[in-house]
Amino acid sequence: MKENEIRIIALFGSPFLYGSEKANIDVFTALSEFDNVKSLFLIDRKRGVETICPYLNERNLNYKKVNYHFMFNKHMNVKNWGVKFYEILSGSFQLLYYYIKFRPTHIYTSKQEYFLNFLPILLFLKTPIIYRIGDSPVVHNFVYRKLWKYICGKSKMFVCVSKFIEKQVQETVANDDKSTVIYSRPHDNINISKKSNENNNNFNALYVGQIGAHKGVDLFVDAAIKLCAKYENISFNLAGKINKNDKFTSNLISKINNSNYSKKIKLLGFITNVNDLYQSANIHVCPSVYEEPLANVLIDAKQNKVPSIIYNVGGLPEIITNNVDGIICDNITEKDLYLAIESCFINRDLTKKMGVNAKDSLTKLDVNNFKINWFNVFKHTKS
Repeated sequence: MKENEIRIIALFGSPFLYGSEKANIDVFTALSEFDNVKSLFLIDRKRGVETICPYLNERNLNYKKVNYHFMFNKHMNVKNWGVKFYEILSGSFQLLYYYIKFRPTHIYTSKQEYFLNFLPILLFLKTPIIYRIGDSPVVHNFVYRKLWKYICGKSKMFVCVSKFIEKQVQETVANDDKSTVIYSRPHDNINISKKSNENNNNFNALYVGQIGAHKGVDLFVDAAIKLCAKYENISFNLAGKINKNDKFTSNLISKINNSNYSKKIKLLGFITNVNDLYQSANIHVCPSVYEEPLANVLIDAKQNKVPSIIYNVGGLPEIITNNVDGIICDNITEKDLYLAIESCFINRDLTKKMGVNAKDSLTKLDVNNFKINWFNVFKHTKS
Protein backbone atom coordinates (compact mmCIF):
# COMPACT_ATOMS: atom_id res chain seq x y z
CA MET A 1 0.00 0.00 0.00
CA LYS A 2 1.34 3.44 -0.95
CA GLU A 3 2.02 5.91 1.84
CA ASN A 4 -0.59 8.46 0.71
CA GLU A 5 -3.19 5.88 -0.27
CA ILE A 6 -6.62 5.90 1.35
CA ARG A 7 -8.42 2.54 1.45
CA ILE A 8 -11.98 2.36 2.74
CA ILE A 9 -14.20 -0.59 3.62
CA ALA A 10 -17.82 0.57 3.45
CA LEU A 11 -20.35 -1.34 5.55
CA PHE A 12 -23.49 -1.21 3.43
CA GLY A 13 -26.16 -3.75 4.30
CA SER A 14 -29.28 -2.00 3.03
CA PRO A 15 -31.68 -4.08 0.92
CA PHE A 16 -33.17 -0.85 -0.46
CA LEU A 17 -31.98 1.81 -2.88
CA TYR A 18 -33.72 4.96 -1.69
CA GLY A 19 -32.33 8.48 -1.58
CA SER A 20 -30.21 7.95 1.54
CA GLU A 21 -28.61 4.80 0.10
CA LYS A 22 -27.85 6.56 -3.18
CA ALA A 23 -26.36 9.47 -1.24
CA ASN A 24 -23.99 7.12 0.62
CA ILE A 25 -22.93 5.48 -2.63
CA ASP A 26 -22.45 8.92 -4.16
CA VAL A 27 -19.78 9.66 -1.54
CA PHE A 28 -17.67 6.88 -3.05
CA THR A 29 -18.57 7.80 -6.62
CA ALA A 30 -17.03 11.18 -5.87
CA LEU A 31 -14.01 9.77 -4.03
CA SER A 32 -13.28 7.34 -6.88
CA GLU A 33 -12.14 10.36 -8.90
CA PHE A 34 -9.03 10.49 -6.71
CA ASP A 35 -6.31 8.11 -7.87
CA ASN A 36 -5.14 7.39 -4.33
CA VAL A 37 -8.58 6.42 -2.95
CA LYS A 38 -9.74 2.79 -3.11
CA SER A 39 -12.98 1.43 -1.67
CA LEU A 40 -14.66 -1.90 -1.04
CA PHE A 41 -18.36 -2.23 -0.24
CA LEU A 42 -19.54 -5.10 1.94
CA ILE A 43 -23.17 -5.65 0.89
CA ASP A 44 -25.87 -8.06 2.04
CA ARG A 45 -25.54 -11.37 0.21
CA LYS A 46 -29.26 -12.15 0.48
CA ARG A 47 -31.25 -8.92 0.25
CA GLY A 48 -31.24 -6.14 -2.32
CA VAL A 49 -28.56 -7.59 -4.61
CA GLU A 50 -30.81 -7.21 -7.67
CA THR A 51 -30.82 -3.42 -7.22
CA ILE A 52 -27.64 -2.67 -5.23
CA CYS A 53 -25.21 -4.62 -7.43
CA PRO A 54 -26.20 -3.01 -10.76
CA TYR A 55 -26.06 0.44 -9.16
CA LEU A 56 -22.53 -0.19 -7.87
CA ASN A 57 -21.47 -1.76 -11.17
CA GLU A 58 -22.61 1.32 -13.09
CA ARG A 59 -20.27 3.40 -10.94
CA ASN A 60 -17.36 0.94 -11.12
CA LEU A 61 -17.39 0.49 -7.35
CA ASN A 62 -16.02 -2.76 -5.92
CA TYR A 63 -18.11 -4.90 -3.57
CA LYS A 64 -18.26 -8.26 -1.83
CA LYS A 65 -21.30 -10.07 -0.46
CA VAL A 66 -21.37 -10.96 3.24
CA ASN A 67 -23.91 -11.92 5.89
CA TYR A 68 -26.03 -9.23 7.51
CA HIS A 69 -28.65 -9.74 10.18
CA PHE A 70 -31.97 -8.02 9.55
CA MET A 71 -33.14 -6.34 12.76
CA PHE A 72 -33.87 -7.87 16.13
CA ASN A 73 -37.34 -7.90 17.65
CA LYS A 74 -38.78 -9.13 20.93
CA HIS A 75 -41.10 -11.63 19.21
CA MET A 76 -38.30 -13.81 17.83
CA ASN A 77 -38.16 -17.45 18.90
CA VAL A 78 -35.03 -19.36 19.93
CA LYS A 79 -34.31 -20.41 16.35
CA ASN A 80 -34.52 -16.82 15.10
CA TRP A 81 -32.14 -15.66 17.81
CA GLY A 82 -29.72 -18.40 16.81
CA VAL A 83 -29.87 -17.32 13.17
CA LYS A 84 -29.24 -13.68 14.11
CA PHE A 85 -26.19 -14.51 16.21
CA TYR A 86 -24.88 -16.76 13.44
CA GLU A 87 -25.25 -13.92 10.92
CA ILE A 88 -23.41 -11.52 13.23
CA LEU A 89 -20.56 -13.94 13.93
CA SER A 90 -20.20 -15.10 10.33
CA GLY A 91 -20.47 -11.52 9.05
CA SER A 92 -17.78 -10.45 11.50
CA PHE A 93 -15.39 -13.15 10.35
CA GLN A 94 -16.10 -12.18 6.73
CA LEU A 95 -15.24 -8.58 7.60
CA LEU A 96 -12.01 -9.80 9.22
CA TYR A 97 -11.15 -11.75 6.06
CA TYR A 98 -11.61 -8.74 3.78
CA TYR A 99 -9.94 -6.48 6.34
CA ILE A 100 -6.77 -8.57 6.18
CA LYS A 101 -6.97 -8.86 2.41
CA PHE A 102 -7.90 -5.24 1.60
CA ARG A 103 -5.89 -3.53 4.39
CA PRO A 104 -8.15 -0.50 4.85
CA THR A 105 -7.06 2.80 6.34
CA HIS A 106 -10.70 3.53 7.28
CA ILE A 107 -14.02 1.85 7.89
CA TYR A 108 -17.16 3.69 6.77
CA THR A 109 -20.65 3.10 8.09
CA SER A 110 -23.99 4.89 7.99
CA LYS A 111 -26.29 2.92 10.32
CA GLN A 112 -26.12 1.55 13.82
CA GLU A 113 -27.40 -1.80 12.53
CA TYR A 114 -24.32 -2.18 10.33
CA PHE A 115 -22.13 -1.44 13.33
CA LEU A 116 -23.95 -4.05 15.39
CA ASN A 117 -23.67 -6.59 12.58
CA PHE A 118 -19.86 -6.56 12.80
CA LEU A 119 -19.50 -5.69 16.48
CA PRO A 120 -17.46 -8.79 17.52
CA ILE A 121 -14.65 -7.72 15.17
CA LEU A 122 -15.07 -3.95 15.41
CA LEU A 123 -14.44 -4.26 19.16
CA PHE A 124 -10.83 -5.16 18.41
CA LEU A 125 -10.06 -3.03 15.35
CA LYS A 126 -8.34 0.32 15.84
CA THR A 127 -8.87 1.52 12.27
CA PRO A 128 -10.55 4.98 12.15
CA ILE A 129 -14.32 4.68 11.70
CA ILE A 130 -16.13 7.38 9.72
CA TYR A 131 -19.85 7.46 10.43
CA ARG A 132 -22.02 9.32 7.90
CA ILE A 133 -25.16 9.82 9.92
CA GLY A 134 -28.40 10.56 8.10
CA ASP A 135 -30.91 9.65 10.81
CA SER A 136 -31.43 10.52 14.45
CA PRO A 137 -29.47 8.22 16.81
CA VAL A 138 -31.48 5.10 17.70
CA VAL A 139 -31.75 4.97 21.48
CA HIS A 140 -35.24 3.55 21.99
CA ASN A 141 -34.12 0.64 24.18
CA PHE A 142 -31.29 -0.40 26.48
CA VAL A 143 -29.33 -2.31 23.82
CA TYR A 144 -29.35 0.52 21.31
CA ARG A 145 -28.54 3.15 23.95
CA LYS A 146 -25.48 1.14 24.96
CA LEU A 147 -24.58 0.58 21.30
CA TRP A 148 -24.84 4.29 20.51
CA LYS A 149 -22.68 5.17 23.51
CA TYR A 150 -20.05 2.73 22.29
CA ILE A 151 -20.29 4.09 18.71
CA CYS A 152 -19.74 7.62 20.02
CA GLY A 153 -16.48 6.54 21.59
CA LYS A 154 -15.34 4.32 18.73
CA SER A 155 -16.04 6.62 15.76
CA LYS A 156 -13.30 8.99 14.65
CA MET A 157 -15.66 11.40 12.90
CA PHE A 158 -19.40 11.88 12.45
CA VAL A 159 -20.28 13.37 9.08
CA CYS A 160 -23.83 14.67 9.45
CA VAL A 161 -26.24 15.24 6.56
CA SER A 162 -27.67 18.37 8.19
CA LYS A 163 -27.20 20.74 11.12
CA PHE A 164 -30.38 19.24 12.55
CA ILE A 165 -28.64 15.87 12.86
CA GLU A 166 -25.35 17.39 14.02
CA LYS A 167 -27.14 19.03 16.95
CA GLN A 168 -28.49 15.65 18.04
CA VAL A 169 -25.07 14.05 17.68
CA GLN A 170 -23.33 16.77 19.67
CA GLU A 171 -25.76 16.27 22.53
CA THR A 172 -24.27 12.80 22.99
CA VAL A 173 -20.65 13.41 21.94
CA ALA A 174 -18.37 15.30 24.32
CA ASN A 175 -15.96 16.54 21.64
CA ASP A 176 -17.52 19.12 19.28
CA ASP A 177 -14.63 18.64 16.83
CA LYS A 178 -15.80 15.08 16.25
CA SER A 179 -18.63 16.11 13.92
CA THR A 180 -19.04 18.07 10.71
CA VAL A 181 -21.80 18.70 8.18
CA ILE A 182 -21.50 17.83 4.50
CA TYR A 183 -24.71 18.30 2.54
CA SER A 184 -25.46 15.84 -0.24
CA ARG A 185 -24.73 16.91 -3.77
CA PRO A 186 -27.18 16.43 -6.64
CA HIS A 187 -27.28 12.87 -7.89
CA ASP A 188 -24.91 12.27 -10.77
CA ASN A 189 -25.85 12.40 -14.45
CA ILE A 190 -28.21 15.35 -14.04
CA ASN A 191 -28.03 17.56 -17.11
CA ILE A 192 -29.79 20.89 -17.11
CA SER A 193 -31.48 21.95 -20.32
CA LYS A 194 -34.40 24.13 -21.33
CA LYS A 195 -37.56 23.09 -19.55
CA SER A 196 -39.99 21.28 -21.82
CA ASN A 197 -42.96 23.06 -20.23
CA GLU A 198 -41.79 26.66 -20.62
CA ASN A 199 -44.22 27.31 -23.44
CA ASN A 200 -46.89 25.03 -22.05
CA ASN A 201 -49.84 26.45 -20.15
CA ASN A 202 -50.12 23.28 -18.06
CA PHE A 203 -48.74 23.47 -14.53
CA ASN A 204 -47.18 20.34 -13.04
CA ALA A 205 -46.39 19.56 -9.40
CA LEU A 206 -43.96 16.70 -8.74
CA TYR A 207 -43.39 14.36 -5.80
CA VAL A 208 -40.39 12.00 -5.73
CA GLY A 209 -39.81 9.51 -2.92
CA GLN A 210 -41.31 6.73 -0.86
CA ILE A 211 -45.06 6.28 -1.00
CA GLY A 212 -45.86 6.36 2.72
CA ALA A 213 -47.78 8.22 5.40
CA HIS A 214 -44.59 9.58 7.02
CA LYS A 215 -43.81 11.29 3.72
CA GLY A 216 -47.15 13.12 3.73
CA VAL A 217 -48.18 11.68 0.38
CA ASP A 218 -51.83 11.47 1.44
CA LEU A 219 -51.87 15.20 2.21
CA PHE A 220 -50.33 15.88 -1.19
CA VAL A 221 -53.00 13.80 -2.93
CA ASP A 222 -55.81 15.46 -0.95
CA ALA A 223 -54.54 18.89 -1.98
CA ALA A 224 -54.13 17.69 -5.57
CA ILE A 225 -57.73 16.50 -5.81
CA LYS A 226 -59.06 19.85 -4.62
CA LEU A 227 -56.79 21.79 -6.98
CA CYS A 228 -57.80 19.61 -9.94
CA ALA A 229 -61.44 20.33 -9.11
CA LYS A 230 -60.76 24.08 -9.14
CA TYR A 231 -58.32 24.45 -12.02
CA GLU A 232 -58.27 22.90 -15.48
CA ASN A 233 -54.61 23.09 -16.48
CA ILE A 234 -52.91 21.59 -13.44
CA SER A 235 -51.48 18.08 -12.99
CA PHE A 236 -49.59 16.04 -10.43
CA ASN A 237 -46.94 13.31 -10.80
CA LEU A 238 -45.84 11.01 -7.98
CA ALA A 239 -42.69 8.95 -8.58
CA GLY A 240 -41.95 6.16 -6.10
CA LYS A 241 -42.11 2.41 -5.71
CA ILE A 242 -45.70 1.19 -5.49
CA ASN A 243 -46.64 -1.76 -3.30
CA LYS A 244 -50.31 -2.49 -3.96
CA ASN A 245 -50.37 -4.94 -1.05
CA ASP A 246 -49.63 -2.07 1.32
CA LYS A 247 -52.85 -0.73 2.89
CA PHE A 248 -51.77 2.90 2.73
CA THR A 249 -50.87 2.64 -0.95
CA SER A 250 -54.03 0.74 -1.91
CA ASN A 251 -56.16 3.36 -0.13
CA LEU A 252 -54.27 6.10 -1.94
CA ILE A 253 -54.90 4.45 -5.31
CA SER A 254 -58.59 4.08 -4.51
CA LYS A 255 -58.83 7.72 -3.48
CA ILE A 256 -57.28 8.88 -6.75
CA ASN A 257 -59.45 6.58 -8.88
CA ASN A 258 -62.62 7.62 -7.08
CA SER A 259 -61.82 11.31 -7.52
CA ASN A 260 -62.31 11.24 -11.30
CA TYR A 261 -58.88 12.89 -11.68
CA SER A 262 -56.75 9.80 -12.24
CA LYS A 263 -55.59 11.22 -15.59
CA LYS A 264 -54.28 14.33 -13.86
CA ILE A 265 -52.92 12.72 -10.68
CA LYS A 266 -50.55 9.95 -11.72
CA LEU A 267 -48.75 7.37 -9.60
CA LEU A 268 -45.81 6.61 -11.87
CA GLY A 269 -44.14 3.89 -9.80
CA PHE A 270 -40.38 3.60 -9.42
CA ILE A 271 -38.52 5.76 -11.95
CA THR A 272 -34.84 5.07 -12.51
CA ASN A 273 -34.05 8.45 -14.04
CA VAL A 274 -36.28 11.26 -12.80
CA ASN A 275 -34.47 14.02 -14.70
CA ASP A 276 -37.25 14.27 -17.30
CA LEU A 277 -39.81 14.60 -14.52
CA TYR A 278 -37.94 17.50 -12.96
CA GLN A 279 -37.58 19.11 -16.37
CA SER A 280 -41.35 19.06 -16.93
CA ALA A 281 -42.20 20.15 -13.37
CA ASN A 282 -43.02 23.69 -12.27
CA ILE A 283 -42.70 22.88 -8.59
CA HIS A 284 -41.48 20.04 -6.43
CA VAL A 285 -43.38 19.08 -3.28
CA CYS A 286 -41.70 17.32 -0.35
CA PRO A 287 -44.50 17.08 2.26
CA SER A 288 -42.70 14.96 4.89
CA VAL A 289 -44.60 15.09 8.19
CA TYR A 290 -41.88 13.58 10.40
CA GLU A 291 -38.58 15.09 11.52
CA GLU A 292 -36.78 14.24 8.31
CA PRO A 293 -33.04 14.91 8.64
CA LEU A 294 -32.65 15.94 5.01
CA ALA A 295 -34.32 15.07 1.71
CA ASN A 296 -31.89 14.55 -1.17
CA VAL A 297 -34.72 15.25 -3.60
CA LEU A 298 -34.60 18.90 -2.53
CA ILE A 299 -31.00 19.08 -3.76
CA ASP A 300 -31.92 17.45 -7.08
CA ALA A 301 -34.86 19.83 -7.51
CA LYS A 302 -32.56 22.82 -6.93
CA GLN A 303 -30.12 21.51 -9.52
CA ASN A 304 -32.99 21.41 -12.01
CA LYS A 305 -34.16 24.95 -11.15
CA VAL A 306 -37.35 23.71 -9.54
CA PRO A 307 -38.51 25.36 -6.27
CA SER A 308 -39.70 23.07 -3.48
CA ILE A 309 -42.62 23.22 -1.06
CA ILE A 310 -41.99 21.70 2.37
CA TYR A 311 -43.32 21.58 5.91
CA ASN A 312 -41.23 23.11 8.71
CA VAL A 313 -39.83 19.79 9.97
CA GLY A 314 -36.41 18.33 10.74
CA GLY A 315 -33.50 19.55 8.65
CA LEU A 316 -35.56 20.51 5.58
CA PRO A 317 -35.81 24.25 6.39
CA GLU A 318 -32.00 24.46 6.45
CA ILE A 319 -31.87 24.38 2.67
CA ILE A 320 -35.04 26.29 1.75
CA THR A 321 -35.42 30.05 2.15
CA ASN A 322 -39.13 30.81 2.38
CA ASN A 323 -40.55 32.63 -0.67
CA VAL A 324 -37.05 32.91 -2.16
CA ASP A 325 -36.17 29.44 -3.47
CA GLY A 326 -39.25 27.60 -2.22
CA ILE A 327 -42.09 27.73 0.27
CA ILE A 328 -42.10 26.53 3.88
CA CYS A 329 -45.60 25.73 5.16
CA ASP A 330 -46.16 26.80 8.76
CA ASN A 331 -48.60 24.02 9.64
CA ILE A 332 -48.64 20.33 8.72
CA THR A 333 -52.05 20.41 7.06
CA GLU A 334 -53.53 19.69 3.67
CA LYS A 335 -54.84 23.28 3.59
CA ASP A 336 -51.37 24.83 3.93
CA LEU A 337 -50.06 22.57 1.18
CA TYR A 338 -53.04 23.43 -1.02
CA LEU A 339 -52.49 27.18 -0.56
CA ALA A 340 -48.76 26.93 -1.27
CA ILE A 341 -49.27 24.98 -4.50
CA GLU A 342 -52.06 27.34 -5.55
CA SER A 343 -49.83 30.35 -4.90
CA CYS A 344 -47.16 28.91 -7.21
CA PHE A 345 -49.81 28.05 -9.82
CA ILE A 346 -51.20 31.60 -9.86
CA ASN A 347 -47.84 33.41 -9.70
CA ARG A 348 -45.96 31.67 -12.50
CA ASP A 349 -43.30 34.37 -12.90
CA LEU A 350 -42.50 34.30 -9.18
CA THR A 351 -42.36 30.48 -9.27
CA LYS A 352 -39.91 30.59 -12.17
CA LYS A 353 -37.78 33.15 -10.31
CA MET A 354 -37.74 30.91 -7.22
CA GLY A 355 -36.48 28.11 -9.46
CA VAL A 356 -33.53 30.22 -10.59
CA ASN A 357 -32.83 31.15 -6.98
CA ALA A 358 -33.00 27.46 -6.03
CA LYS A 359 -30.18 26.61 -8.43
CA ASP A 360 -28.10 29.56 -7.19
CA SER A 361 -28.66 28.53 -3.56
CA LEU A 362 -26.63 25.35 -4.05
CA THR A 363 -23.52 27.50 -3.68
CA LYS A 364 -24.18 28.22 0.01
CA LEU A 365 -24.60 24.48 0.61
CA ASP A 366 -21.04 24.01 -0.68
CA VAL A 367 -22.07 21.16 -2.99
CA ASN A 368 -19.39 22.14 -5.50
CA ASN A 369 -16.78 21.13 -2.90
CA PHE A 370 -18.53 17.87 -2.01
CA LYS A 371 -15.71 15.73 -3.38
CA ILE A 372 -12.84 17.59 -1.74
CA ASN A 373 -14.71 17.95 1.57
CA TRP A 374 -15.13 14.19 1.78
CA PHE A 375 -11.53 13.60 0.73
CA ASN A 376 -10.36 15.87 3.54
CA VAL A 377 -12.42 13.92 6.09
CA PHE A 378 -10.47 10.76 5.26
CA LYS A 379 -7.15 12.55 4.78
CA HIS A 380 -7.26 14.24 8.18
CA THR A 381 -8.42 11.15 10.06
CA LYS A 382 -5.89 8.75 8.63
CA SER A 383 -3.80 7.15 11.36
